[in-house]
Order: sequence, then C-alpha cells, then structure tokens
Amino acid sequence: MIRKFPIIIACAPEDVSYYRNFPLPSEELQVVHYGQAFCSVLLQEIDLIILDCGFDPRLGLRLLEDFKARFSSVPILFVTGQSSEEIILRAFKLGARDFFQKPLSVFNVSRTTMELLKAKREVREHLRVTTVSESEQPANGTLCQVGVLQPAIMKVVCHIESNYHMAISLDQMATLASMSKYHFVRLFRREAGMSPVRYLKFVRIQRAKELLKRADLSILSAAHRVGFQDVSNFNKNFKNIEGCTPSQFRAMLF
Repeated sequence: MIRKFPIIIACAPEDVSYYRNFPLPSEELQVVHYGQAFCSVLLQEIDLIILDCGFDPRLGLRLLEDFKARFSSVPILFVTGQSSEEIILRAFKLGARDFFQKPLSVFNVSRTTMELLKAKREVREHLRVTTVSESEQPANGTLCQVGVLQPAIMKVVCHIESNYHMAISLDQMATLASMSKYHFVRLFRREAGMSPVRYLKFVRIQRAKELLKRADLSILSAAHRVGFQDVSNFNKNFKNIEGCTPSQFRAMLF
C-alpha cells in the first residue's frame, strides 16, 4: 500500500472551520492558522501544503518564501482573494505549484491536489521499492550497481516531480545524486532512456497538458506554472515532445 502523509492547510483563523470540511476524501487534513503552520510541518512528514493568505497576498508571498526555503520538496498551492499578474508570477517564482483565486472552485483545487498527491506518492513508492537494504549487499562488500545507483537516480526523479516548476540545473541534479556530472548523465540516460534535462522538460510538458485542459487558463499561464518563462520556449519544447503546439493540442480538446 502506498504510504500517505497529512495535508497541511494554513489559513487565517476565520477560515479554519471552512477548510475542515474541504472535500478531500480519504486524506488527513490538518487545518492550522499561519502561526502554527511551521511547527506542524517540522513535527512530521507531510505530502502537501495549501496556503490561503486571504486578502493579504504580500503576507502570503512572505510565508510562501519561508516555506519553500525550509521545505523545498513539499508542493504548495497558493490561494488568495486578491491577485494580479505580478502576484501570480511572483508566487510561481517563489515556488508555488499552483495558484487559485477566491472565491475558490472547490473542484479545481481538489482535482489539482489529488493529481499532485498521486504523482508524488507513486514516485515515493517506487523509490521505496527500489532501495536496497544493507542485508542485500554482496558478501564481498561491493554494492550492486543497479540496487545502489538506481535509488540515487530516483532521488533526482522525485526532486524533479516535486519542483519541475522551478529552475533546476544539471549541476544541482548531479549534486543531489552525489555524483560527478558526467557519471550522473550517463547513468540517468541508461536507466531512464533519456537525458536528465530532457526528462525535466518531459515532466513539465506532461503537467502542461493537464493544465491546458482547463479552459480558464491561458497558454501563457500554463507555461509559467510549469516552469517556462516565455511562450516561445514553451511552444518549442511542447512541439518537440508532443509533435504539436500547445494551441493545436488545446484545439483538439475543445
């Protein structure tokens, strides 16, 4: 069975009762006000944070920055009652996985939450299954290449799945895997069938395809949400992987 950890919802005191009844079946929700949020995350492992800053987006952005500085691998959904293009872009640059404006579409928030949880938990389960215990090491003390190195690659895969919307360099990936860049690229390509940079682009485009199914999001917004800073680069990478542009893909949906 895939392990589940709680979802933390950080909000203003007056919104606590609303979120306690939020429709996320079979999930453990811990609804806290801002002042308790950091303690809640520090004391346990969690799967996701929903940060509702109400009508004070500046406070929300400060909290978002603090959360990502301390808990970089935890996906955060940013909710506010007051937004502008500047606030949206700032939230994504600080590491928000998605952005929602009040009044909330409960369906959209729930759907996005479940998609993120599914992807994160599948990667975590795969990492757990492929990790080799000490008792499985060869008698001569050398470590089985597949058993030991695959978890290192999966650690990077997990990081990409959680942070694809942010800038991730090849140097950062290699450091995370505790390998030289040359060794890391060779091993990643051998195990994943593609380079780490292409895999990052692949993950971004797959997430973008889901976002493009939402009629309320522009192509520019979808591009920003998955880590592309301009539409031309997004179009180029989308066509390279999917064989069509984002506009053509969306036209086939509606």
